Amino acid sequence: MYLALTITSFLLVFLVFLPLIKHSYWVFRSLEYPRFQKFMLCMAVFIGWGILYSNTKQINIYAFAALCIAIIYLIIKIYNYTVFARKEVSSIKSRNPKNEIKVLSANVFQDNTEYQKLLDQIKTVDPDVIFLLETDAKWETAMNELEAHYPHMLKAPLPNTYGLLFYSRFPLSDARVNYLIKNDIPSIEAIAELPSGQKVQLWGLHPEPPVPGESLYSTAKDKELMKIAFKARDCSLPIIVFGDLNDVAWSHTTTLFGKVSDLLDVRKGRGFYSTFSAKHWFLRFPLDYIFCSAEFGLVQMRRLPYNGSDHYPIFTHLIFNKRLENLQDGPEADSDDIEDAKEILEKEVEKED
Repeated sequence: MYLALTITSFLLVFLVFLPLIKHSYWVFRSLEYPRFQKFMLCMAVFIGWGILYSNTKQINIYAFAALCIAIIYLIIKIYNYTVFARKEVSSIKSRNPKNEIKVLSANVFQDNTEYQKLLDQIKTVDPDVIFLLETDAKWETAMNELEAHYPHMLKAPLPNTYGLLFYSRFPLSDARVNYLIKNDIPSIEAIAELPSGQKVQLWGLHPEPPVPGESLYSTAKDKELMKIAFKARDCSLPIIVFGDLNDVAWSHTTTLFGKVSDLLDVRKGRGFYSTFSAKHWFLRFPLDYIFCSAEFGLVQMRRLPYNGSDHYPIFTHLIFNKRLENLQDGPEADSDDIEDAKEILEKEVEKED
């Protein structure tokens, strides 16, 4: 048991700290995802050392110390996404329906054919804005009935798992489908007008993940997020960014996105709200997001039930209140963060076979 704990401790420490290497290759970036899982494994080994020591007085002090450092590091990384941390976006009880916006974002899984389950969920939560990802022509046809209640829309159905459908109850202006980095990976950009007349800048994203079979590098994803971060930084309107970002909340890139964009993460102080994988509880990460500017408060956030996809949908109910702008703030970007983000934008996307 002593030897097994020693080897396992050093292996876990290696896996915990390997993502500190700032390289875009998928091996380094994908290991940022399971930080909670690594924390649980480290705690199990920590307990194992405690049992061994209490019974035999044996312990490898170097392996145990390294393991403790890894545990502290992981706690620091995931703490903001626990209920013990400060909420970045305030919970609001008072209501003003004319300034509210309800957003449903769902990666439907292109091969999923349980269309009615999603339609039933939409009817139940009654969102104002719907963003559906991995939607092909079959999904577009299956969602046709939404057009009667959501007359403002953007569509880019594609067979490559990056198609999207966007529906809005609110009027849209400057609405378009963008191809920010690659010509087969769309995103949406639009200005929605709330019933009060207040305009809100919306961005909906689904960048390419750094995993074999998709992309061996995170460069395209990182560039797309940084492009939107700088657009948000320069935008004078209230902002909401949503979608499947294919990145975990505690990654370097998503943390940098929050700093540069000056947007707030609704999850912070509330929990992980892990959305992928809906089919494997032990491999579940927070990949689907809502970021908003400081003028918004949170009425409600829910991870909706399983609907046949490998992602759970996320439903977020926000309210615009200008007074919140001076009461809420998130981490601010310093000069090094801005330089880091600019360097990401300047990188060339790797060509893959």
